[in-house]
Amino acid sequence: MRFRYHRNRLVFIAFLLTVLSECTLFGISYWNTRDVGSEIQRSSEQNLSNHVESQIVSKLNEMNSLALQIESLDFTNYARSFLSLRSREEEAIARSELNSRLEQLHLPPGSVDQIYFIGENINQQNFGKSFVTKEFIPGSQIPWIDELRSAGLLDSFTRYYSMPTYIPVGMFTDVLTAKKADISADTWLRLDQFFKHIEGHLIINNGVNYLNVLSVIVLDERIFSAELPSESIWNGYVSVLDENRQTLWSNLPSEDALETAVHRIENGFNEWEQHIEGNYRVRATPVSPYGLNIVFFERIRSDSLWSQNYINAYIGFFMCTLVISLLIAFKFANMIMYPFQVLARIVWKKGNELDLRSIPEEKFSEGKFSRLSIRGKILLLLVSSVLIPVLMAIGMHLFMMYNYVFNKAVDLSVESSDHLIIELRDRMERYENLTNRLSTDSRLTNLISPYSYMENIDDFTVASYPGLSDLSYFVLYDIGGVARYSSAFFNNLTLFKLSSIDSELLEGLQPEQMVWVTGLNDVYGHPSLMLIKKLSVPSASPGKSTDAFLQVVLKEDAFSYVTSDRKQSFVMLDRSGKFIYSNTSSQGFREAAAHQWNGDLEKVEDVLIDQVESSNQVIVHRQIGSLGWSTFIFMTIDDMYLKINSMFHRFILLILLIIIIILAVMWSVSSMLVKPIERLKQAVEKEEVLPIQLEQGANPRDEISQLVASFNQMIKQIHELMEENINKQIREKILVTSRMKAELGMLQQQINPHFLYNTLEAINMRARQYGATEVSTMVNSLAKIFRFTINTGNEVVPLTEEIEHTRNYLTIQELRFQNKFTVNWQLEESTMRMPVLKFILQPIIENALQHGIEDLYGNGEIGICVEFIDHRLILSISDNGIGMSEEELRQVKDSLSMATEPMPAQTKGTMKRTSGVGLVNVYQRLRIYYGEQLELDIKSEELIGTTITIKLPIAPAVVDDS
Repeated sequence: MRFRYHRNRLVFIAFLLTVLSECTLFGISYWNTRDVGSEIQRSSEQNLSNHVESQIVSKLNEMNSLALQIESLDFTNYARSFLSLRSREEEAIARSELNSRLEQLHLPPGSVDQIYFIGENINQQNFGKSFVTKEFIPGSQIPWIDELRSAGLLDSFTRYYSMPTYIPVGMFTDVLTAKKADISADTWLRLDQFFKHIEGHLIINNGVNYLNVLSVIVLDERIFSAELPSESIWNGYVSVLDENRQTLWSNLPSEDALETAVHRIENGFNEWEQHIEGNYRVRATPVSPYGLNIVFFERIRSDSLWSQNYINAYIGFFMCTLVISLLIAFKFANMIMYPFQVLARIVWKKGNELDLRSIPEEKFSEGKFSRLSIRGKILLLLVSSVLIPVLMAIGMHLFMMYNYVFNKAVDLSVESSDHLIIELRDRMERYENLTNRLSTDSRLTNLISPYSYMENIDDFTVASYPGLSDLSYFVLYDIGGVARYSSAFFNNLTLFKLSSIDSELLEGLQPEQMVWVTGLNDVYGHPSLMLIKKLSVPSASPGKSTDAFLQVVLKEDAFSYVTSDRKQSFVMLDRSGKFIYSNTSSQGFREAAAHQWNGDLEKVEDVLIDQVESSNQVIVHRQIGSLGWSTFIFMTIDDMYLKINSMFHRFILLILLIIIIILAVMWSVSSMLVKPIERLKQAVEKEEVLPIQLEQGANPRDEISQLVASFNQMIKQIHELMEENINKQIREKILVTSRMKAELGMLQQQINPHFLYNTLEAINMRARQYGATEVSTMVNSLAKIFRFTINTGNEVVPLTEEIEHTRNYLTIQELRFQNKFTVNWQLEESTMRMPVLKFILQPIIENALQHGIEDLYGNGEIGICVEFIDHRLILSISDNGIGMSEEELRQVKDSLSMATEPMPAQTKGTMKRTSGVGLVNVYQRLRIYYGEQLELDIKSEELIGTTITIKLPIAPAVVDDS
C-alpha cells in the first residue's frame, strides 16, 4: 500500500474542497453585491447628471443675463453715439467708461472670451475686448452692421439671436472667400478678421436692437468643461446640442460617435448603449427653456462594487486560507497515515531480516486519535482543513462586503456633498454677479446725485436681471448711510438703516469690494443673508466720483433649489459658528451641525456617521471658498442599511446551504476512502484460524489495530512452515560447507602456499644478485600477486588493495609485451578506502590484453577510471583493441544473462574467442554479493575498442566512514 500516495490524495481532496468552497463564496459575494452596486451606481450617475445639467443651465442663464444687460444704454451708448465724428479725447473717455463698466461686472474667469459692440456705419465706433488677454480688439478687425448687411451675412449671423449658437470653422470665411471679388478690400479684411475670431466658438447675440447696435458675446471654451466632474469620480463625455441638433460644445473624441448619437436623438431615442473605445450608456436630456439637449456618454461599469483593491485583498486572503488548509490537511493526514507508515516499515524490516516476532499492538492503540475510526479521522481531517478556512473566508467576506458597501455609500454621500458645495458656491457667485450687474446700472447709481430723480427706476425686472426674483429686496445707500432707493418700501426709505451693519466692516471696504454679511435680520425681522458692495459712482463734478453702498438681501429660500434630493439636507454656519442657512426646518440638523462645529475648522471631522432625529446620517463637512463658512451636509442612509441587512440575510442562507453540501461531500469522500481499508481488514480477518477476542472492558481499537492483530495471527500460522523451511536450508548449507572444506584441504595438501611464496622470494633475491632487473621485477610482482591470491581471510578488501593487485599484474604484462601498451589511471582519492569484492579488475584487464591488445598492430591503451556518483562506485575499464563484432558482443551479453548457470556446450563451441569466460566469473561473483542493485554494461566495436563499466552500490555509512 503506497501510504504517501494516500496521504497526498487526502490532502488534495481537502485542498480541492477548500478551493471550490471559496470560489463559490466569491461568486455569491459578487452576485450578492450586484443589486447594491447597481443602485449606488445609478444614484451616482443620476447625481452627476443632475449636477452637470444644473451647472450648464446656470452658466447659460448667467450668459443670457449678461447678454440682456449689455443691451442697455449704459453699454451700447458707445457704439451709437457717432464717436467717429467727435474728437479723439471724447472717444477715449467714452471707451474708458465702457471698459470700466465691463470690468465692474467682474466676469468669472473661463466664461467670456470676447465681447463686441458693433455700430451701424462708419460714422460710429466699434468696440471689442478680449477677456483672456485683457486687450482691446483693433477697430480694423471689427466690421460695421452695414458691411455685414452688404455682404449678405447679417441675417445668417443673427438668425439664432438670444440663444447660444456655435459657429463652425469656415461657416462665414468660406462665403467671404467666394465673394472676395464683390467686396472692397478694407471691408473684406474687417469681415474676415472678425469671423476668424468667432468661428469655432459658442456665441450669444441679441440681433440688431432698436438703437441699431449689434452686441456679440463670444463664450470661453472652458464654460462647459469647467462644470464637468473630475475624472477620479466620473468617466465619460458630454455634448451640448442646440434645438437644431447642431453641436454647441462637446468633449467627445469621436465625431462619428457624435453623429450616431444625433441620429438616434432625431429618431426619438432618449437612452441607449453605444461603443466608443468601450461600452458607454448614452442619455439625452432636454434643457428648458433653451431647447438644448445635453447628451451624457457614461462608461458602463460593472454593477458589482468590487474594485481592483478589493479583488487584490480577496486574492491575498484566498491564498492565505489555502495555505492554512494545506497545513492543517498535511498535519492531520500525516497523523492518520502514520500507523500505516510504521506498520509498513516494520513489515519491510521483518521481511528483510526474517524477524517473525509479533508487532507490539500498544504502539498503534495509544495514539491521540486511536479511539476514532478511520472514517472519523478522515472526517476530522476534512472538517478541520476545509471548514476552518471556509469559516475564516466567510468572516472575511462579511467584513469586507459590509465595509466596502458601507464605504461606497459614504463615498456617494461625499461625492453628492461635493456637488452640493459646488452648486452652493455657484449660487453664491450668481448672487455676487447679480450684485455686480446692479451696481453698474446707471438708473440706480445716478440716484446718488442730490439732483437725480427716479426716472424709469421701475424697470428693474426679472427679464433684465435673471435671479432678481431670489432677492427679498436691494437698497442703495449714499456714503452717509442714508437710503436713496429700495426695491421694497421705496416710499418709506427711513425703514432701512445701514448703521445696523458693523461700521468697521464698512470702513474697511475698498471701492468695488463686496462682502457677505450674516447674523442680521432683514426689514421684515427675519434672519437673512445679505451682500454689501462699496460703489464708486461719478459725482456731479466732472472727473470726480463718490462712494456709495449697495445692499442686496436674499430671500429665506434663496438656496432651497440647490438640491432636489429628499435624502439630502445641509446647514450653513458662519466663521463664528452662527447659523446662516438651512434647506430644512428641522431643528435637529441645526443642533447636530452646531455640535460638530467646535471653533477650530482644522479639527472638524470631514466625514462621520451619526444619528440625527433617529435617522442614520452621513455628515460631511466642507468649507465654502475663502469666507470661512462651514457647511454640514446630511445624507440619509437608512435605506442603505436595509439593503445591506437584506444582502447579509441572503448571504447567510446561501452559506448555510454551502456548509450542508460540504458536509455531505465530506461524508461521501470519507466513505470512498475508507472502503478499501475495510475490505483489506475483512480479507485479513477471513484468513484467521481463530478470531482475536477483546478483553472485557478493553478500549475499542480502530481498523489499524485490528489489522495488526490479524497480521500477528497470520504470523503464528505461517511460523511452523517457515521454521521447517529454515531447518531444511540449514541442513543443505552444512552439507555444502563440508564439501567445500574437503576440497580446500585437498588443494592445500597439493600446494603449500608458504613454500611457493618463499621459493619466489629466493628467486627474486638471486635475480638481483646477478643484475637481472626485469626478472626481479616480474618475480616480485608475481609474489605479490600470489600472496594476494592465497589470502583467504576475507572476500572483501579495500579498493586500494584491489588496485595494488592490478598494478602488480600489469607490471608483469608490461615486461611481457615489451611496452606494447600503456595504462591511464583516473582514480578518485575518496574511493580508495571503499570495500569491494576481490578479483574484479584483474580478470577484465586480462581479457583486454589477451583478446584486445595482443592482436593489435599498433600500441595499445588501457584506461582504468574509478569515481563515486550518487552512492554508487563506478569502475570503468576501456581499451583500444580489436573489439568485438555485434554477434560476439551479443553472445557475451547472453552469457551474462544466464547468471550462474554454465554455458551450453554448443555456445562454447561457436564462440571465436573466450573473452567472456573471465567476465562471466566476475559477474557471477558480483551478482551473488551485491544482488539486484549491481549494474554491468559492455560496449564494444570492431577495430575501435571495448569498454566495461561496473556500478557497485555503496551504503551511506561506508561513505561516511571513508
